[in-house]
Amino acid sequence: MKKPLNMSDVADLTRRIQSDPKYTNDILTLLDLLTDHVTTDHVTLLAAISALQSIFKDILQNQWMFEGVIELEQHEDPVTTYRRWMKETYEEVYSGICHLLQHPSSAIRERSFRVLLSFLRAETLFVKPSPSHTRSLLSGVFLSADESLMGLLQEQVDGVDWKYAWLKACEGFCKEHRNTPRVAPHVCTFLRSISIAECFEPIETPTEASKTMFHVKKVFNSVWVEFLKMEKPVELYHEILSSLNTDIIPYMGNPKLLIDFLVDSYDIGGVTSLLALNSLFILITKFNLDYPSFYAKLYRMLSPDLYHCSYTARFIKMLETFLKSPLLPAYLVASFIKKLSRDLLQAPSHVTLMIMKLITNLIKLHPSTKRLLHRGKNHAPADSDPFDPNEKDPAKTHAIDSSLWEIEILLQHFCPDVTQTAGTLRKPTDNVLIGLNLHKDYASLYKEYVKMWSKDPPLEFNQPKTFDASPYSHVFSF
Repeated sequence: MKKPLNMSDVADLTRRIQSDPKYTNDILTLLDLLTDHVTTDHVTLLAAISALQSIFKDILQNQWMFEGVIELEQHEDPVTTYRRWMKETYEEVYSGICHLLQHPSSAIRERSFRVLLSFLRAETLFVKPSPSHTRSLLSGVFLSADESLMGLLQEQVDGVDWKYAWLKACEGFCKEHRNTPRVAPHVCTFLRSISIAECFEPIETPTEASKTMFHVKKVFNSVWVEFLKMEKPVELYHEILSSLNTDIIPYMGNPKLLIDFLVDSYDIGGVTSLLALNSLFILITKFNLDYPSFYAKLYRMLSPDLYHCSYTARFIKMLETFLKSPLLPAYLVASFIKKLSRDLLQAPSHVTLMIMKLITNLIKLHPSTKRLLHRGKNHAPADSDPFDPNEKDPAKTHAIDSSLWEIEILLQHFCPDVTQTAGTLRKPTDNVLIGLNLHKDYASLYKEYVKMWSKDPPLEFNQPKTFDASPYSHVFSF
């Protein structure tokens, strides 16, 4: 039985390979250690990885070894055969070390990553870099789910050329692993670590670097489109939607590529639709996206359940933005005002305050809807309200012919702030918009009222010097 190699044997093999090319075949012995990494002890495996790094660093510097495409010929000279064999061996070594990124030992994973990175840098300096190598390294890190490797990878995204290489590799990875949701958080973290703000700086004289910047912006578009097609955990899906308009769209050369993703998200309903709203509205207003059913779907989102989620304040703020345009028809704005008024009757107190202030602002922005207020005292809510709360199309609700009788009910609300705001809403005195107080919640309302109502309890001025216990002697023993 052949004796297993140890650290000393690996060192001897390395010296022999580097001293005389006739011992090059010994590389295969070191390669076998990578293949049998399960049975090889960790110290020897680390030594073999370092040895292969040292050997191929020298080989990569001999640029003639990897020049051009070396194809198998029927009658080739020994030098060509040697070069072709060396390239094939290098590919095997690179692939073998990539597999070690999944090794149970964190020391071996980290060492493998650093060696692979040194190979990539050497390729960049001495030979034509291989895109497949960048992709293999990236895939190994993502699939390993090792946070320390992710941290090391994020440190290597400086420089326009490297950013292009990483983004291109990530695009290919996303296409291959579209149905692997467990890797999506790692891909997202990595993509967020790559800043391309420098690519948008003005350029006076075109250079090779400026050409690369153009390609970086182009691949930035495609890699995000491919990533958004991947299966993702719901939490990550919502996180991406909430930051799409600030972190991604401003740096995309063609944000219209996100249309399918945003429209599909908007059609899902619930919180997902709510989070897709802002980015979709940006595409409509700034990039001329034709989406006629935007307001109809927005209207269908209004429901009492919506006012009990963590995104309520954000949604109310977005509603104000979406309905601010003076070009919107009065019947459309009236439908939203009336539906919001009806929802007020079932909303929490702090949300009721926000919505009433929103309604006040909408009436000020669209004076033709004031007729809803003027009819408030004349309509009998149960009998003659023409508004149809079950109608899904805001153009058919007949809200413009209705009134805001719900505000009259809120004048009897238990919360003083609600009754005060309802009174202000009935008689708006100017056209100045009011703040929505989006940060108020039940806790802040409670503290506010406790502070308002709490007073020091009355205390006896003269402190007693003695205590007469006789009246209580039959109950207590003092």
